[in-house]
Amino acid sequence: MPTSPKTVSLTVRVLAAFVSVALFLVVIELALALVAPDLYHQNQFFPSNRDIDFPEVYDRDARLMWRFRPGITTTSRLFSDLDYSINSLGMRGPDLPDRSDAYRIIAVGNSCTFGWGVSFADTWVHRLQSLLNEQIPGRTVEIINAGVPGYSSFQGKRYLSDDLIALQPDMVLVMFGHNDHFPAGRSVSDSAQQLSNSLLIESQNLLSKLRLYRLLRKGLLQLTSEKAEARLDDIGSVKRVSRPEFFANLKEIVRMARSFDVQPVLLIPPVASLENYYEGTVSNFHHLHQLYQKEMVRASQYEEAPVVDLQAAFDNHHTLFDDVTNDPIHFNRQGHIVAARTIAEAVAPIIETQ
Repeated sequence: MPTSPKTVSLTVRVLAAFVSVALFLVVIELALALVAPDLYHQNQFFPSNRDIDFPEVYDRDARLMWRFRPGITTTSRLFSDLDYSINSLGMRGPDLPDRSDAYRIIAVGNSCTFGWGVSFADTWVHRLQSLLNEQIPGRTVEIINAGVPGYSSFQGKRYLSDDLIALQPDMVLVMFGHNDHFPAGRSVSDSAQQLSNSLLIESQNLLSKLRLYRLLRKGLLQLTSEKAEARLDDIGSVKRVSRPEFFANLKEIVRMARSFDVQPVLLIPPVASLENYYEGTVSNFHHLHQLYQKEMVRASQYEEAPVVDLQAAFDNHHTLFDDVTNDPIHFNRQGHIVAARTIAEAVAPIIETQ
């Protein structure tokens, strides 16, 4: 039976409408690429997904909340003053070599492990690898940088379980704490976050590549998000990870590592000390951070796990932070040198006995 003219006309109109919409979206995308508006929603509170701030850098994740998009180089100056190369596994640095008889270490942590603000060659992770290979003759040591900016011990615990153990490490270096005592967005802790299902998350990750989608989402978020700024020294706020949870997460990380015959080593996260950088002042932030540092020491004692006191090492120096007024957390190139030397001194004897 021949197709009626009305059916043909309707099909043509639908097709024309579809093509028109597609062309309109292409034009809008090209226009936004040329104009380059600020598409970032700068929320001081950590949301349940960091891709809200930087969707071309992070993917949403049903378990980890956010993770790096694999195989990218970050170039946005709104994200950082430096470019960061992310490998095919979503980690900083080159792609991993095939598993060999090299002694494999995984460094899991936040932006201080990632190496925020310094080149890859200057990170303590990369420097530590060089030091250990120099100090331990006849043994090849390789270290994987599994630091992700913004990660808490809750995310680190899951990251180790879901991804990192499969890489068959011999040792795992664990440094968390800074983000754990950060105020929780909307007073919802990390462990209480309710994320969407995987299909919806994948759809959002795909749409996030479109500038128009990001522009519309920014507008919506600015209308609906909290306006208050997060204060690092707000002792009374709900934390992303409470102190009891922090202690429990560290214990679980240590036990998980040992269950796979992996040597755990805890690293006490350093900050710019009051004595060296803020003489004569009192700081709720420092008091809070010290409480979490003590929980790490307690976890190491409880589990009889090695611990490296980076805070004590940093307290012997006065030039490891560049902008202590605005950022007492991220240490500079010299700080990474001190961290690498301190960790090497502690872990080299452990490696030599294994």
